[in-house]
Amino acid sequence: MKEMKSQAAVQFRPNEETVLTEVDLEEPRPDEVLVKVIACGICHTDISIRDNSSYYPTVLGHEGSGIIEKVGTNVKNVKIGDHVVLAYTYCGECEACKEGKTYECDHFSQFFHGFRTDNTSPLATTNGTSISALMRQGAFASYAVCHKHSITKIDEELDLRMVGTLGCGLMTGAGTVLNYLKPDKGKAFVVFGVGSVGLASVMAAKISGCDPIIAVDRLEFKLDMARQVGATHCINGDASSDLEETILDSCDGVDYGFDTTGSQKLLTVLQAVLNNGATACGVGGGLIVLTQKERNEGKSWGHVDAGGAIPQVFIPQLIDYYREGKFPFDMLIRFFSFKEINEAMDASQKGMVIKPVLMMD
Repeated sequence: MKEMKSQAAVQFRPNEETVLTEVDLEEPRPDEVLVKVIACGICHTDISIRDNSSYYPTVLGHEGSGIIEKVGTNVKNVKIGDHVVLAYTYCGECEACKEGKTYECDHFSQFFHGFRTDNTSPLATTNGTSISALMRQGAFASYAVCHKHSITKIDEELDLRMVGTLGCGLMTGAGTVLNYLKPDKGKAFVVFGVGSVGLASVMAAKISGCDPIIAVDRLEFKLDMARQVGATHCINGDASSDLEETILDSCDGVDYGFDTTGSQKLLTVLQAVLNNGATACGVGGGLIVLTQKERNEGKSWGHVDAGGAIPQVFIPQLIDYYREGKFPFDMLIRFFSFKEINEAMDASQKGMVIKPVLMMD
């Protein structure tokens, strides 16, 4: 297989800094494209996998954006020169994909960990060691070889430095509200944790007409941002002596709830403030176990993958909302140079920045 050289941020081992180095990158196969990466957002998943991957070495990065430089013979949805956003990969052929549930693709786990269906990766070290590419992107790199279903074509006038962030965290937050919760206008919404996922859910709740929109976090600068993008009530969870009571001071119970933290303490509070007929869900890994009484009252709990979104459908919708001034995701972004990747990831992990974005040039 013919190869080219690329600069990539390689995680060789857990609990070590990421190393910028030259790697070998295969030419795209018939169902793949070669993307010159312009920028890539840093997501909480990157932070988690950095030290907890099932395979090393690995190249992280799954919120990439860039320009198509080569297309495989079976790729018909884009051409050379097109501007694209990269998102999760799906096969397009399994039953889930055919039913429009691409976020439940049979190969999702395999793709997530960075491998094609034949267990190969297009990336390797210069001495031939295979490198996994997170989400089949590995977009912390100057170039990425991606599956055709990973890419969403966008208009060329959009700022490529920003739009990659729509490929995961923001899509998850907004999609959870718009695709899963589907709230009725005038109903109460609460989100626990207002990082980029939670803030995207606040924007989506405002688009849906929720009232009140309650944001809970322990960092004041994130709560300030939540106010700016649509929250009507912001609560510092650390400052409240009785968080359940503080939430109920803002509303007569919650109709829609979203947890991004995975904190069992906060999930217990969420469960306590739900109205009859309420729907709640989470992406933080935690769980609410409803009693039979609560189920009889119409309360429900669920887990959402990728915001229940098909990227090629939902990303253009988010862009439309952005153009209308309803989804101001640009307010969340702070740019870093590619060589500042370790500083950017540390700042994200410590909660010092909401949405760091690496610029490759």
